[in-house]
Amino acid sequence: MKFLKKLFIKNYRKKDDPKVHHRYGVVAGVIGIIANIFVSIIGVIIGLLSSSISLVIQSIGNVADAGSSVITLIGFKLSSKPADKEHPFGHARVEYICGLVITIIMFVLGILSVKTSIEKIFTPEAISIDIFTYIVLGIIIITKLFLCLMYRSFAKDISSDTLMASSIDSRNDFITSIAILISMIIMHVTGINIDSYMGLFISIFIIISATKMIKDTIDPLISVKPNKKLVTKIKKELLSFDGINDMHDLLVHTYGSGSTFVSVHVEVPETTTLLDCHELIDKIERHFEDKLHINLTMQVDPVDLNNPKSKAIEEKVEKHLKELNKDLTIHGLRVIYSKEKTKVLFDILEDFNSHLSKKQIIKHLELAFENEDTKFEFVFTIDKPFT
Repeated sequence: MKFLKKLFIKNYRKKDDPKVHHRYGVVAGVIGIIANIFVSIIGVIIGLLSSSISLVIQSIGNVADAGSSVITLIGFKLSSKPADKEHPFGHARVEYICGLVITIIMFVLGILSVKTSIEKIFTPEAISIDIFTYIVLGIIIITKLFLCLMYRSFAKDISSDTLMASSIDSRNDFITSIAILISMIIMHVTGINIDSYMGLFISIFIIISATKMIKDTIDPLISVKPNKKLVTKIKKELLSFDGINDMHDLLVHTYGSGSTFVSVHVEVPETTTLLDCHELIDKIERHFEDKLHINLTMQVDPVDLNNPKSKAIEEKVEKHLKELNKDLTIHGLRVIYSKEKTKVLFDILEDFNSHLSKKQIIKHLELAFENEDTKFEFVFTIDKPFT
């Protein structure tokens, strides 16, 4: 795999570069087309000569896989188009749509293969098995294993759902080819014709796998939690800058490779001057654009880390909130002191299973602080764990 990347993909290590991402898809698509056309031709020929319905179904599936590789190629080509007036966030999500098309093709082929296999169960044909049958099956098995590993390696490198769908498709073909080989050996040795039943098994296996893959390819279009690896990378990069004490409210909107928009709140010492803060934020945003190809927007929250009174208030607030829900956490707490009252501003992080109301939280905190020397006012926002 490394040799393939070195040979065909310039700067293959720069995986965050949209041009490199596009090249990965093109190379995988071309190799997939060539390999699948090759095994489909020899598979159909031997399948027809031997009257093996399972081998013919498998080979027709390979033709579809070649078509899927064409779709992959087209998808990566279209997704690399720059943003325009109608599509200001670019065209990168075309790649997700192509992944969905591939899985739908798999599903339809599975349904058609079930029909054919059932018909052959009731009207079986004699199977002719010879050395060429085993040679062709061996070639198909090796080719499908290679494609599975190639697609998976490329998919992991560029976090591509389309290539991962192709990898799973090739893995299914590898497994079904092994199953066909075993059935051929059984029929050769025993003379019992189980070819149609094996074709039915393969068809059902394809349908189940395609059903799961359809969900996996639809999820990014609906919008799901961002990739954990990306979130970890963003956090690590942000906290590596001097002057950033902490971060929260991270939101990631991904429209495909090279089209990721991130907003985040960062905590800085309240003693930081406005000019210094602006310089720091500007530096970080340029860094994310140049290194990670991420459009970053930041909101600054000044915090006082050295005031023991504010720290005590924060600890008390968090302690009493955990009485309502042990999983609640707070961040970005600031305290504004005046003669009339103490105003406490903060954010609450609440999971999706918790549904506490603001009135309920305020009432609980006011009871907890009712014996203090001054009146407390609590101003907060309830956040959900989007990342």
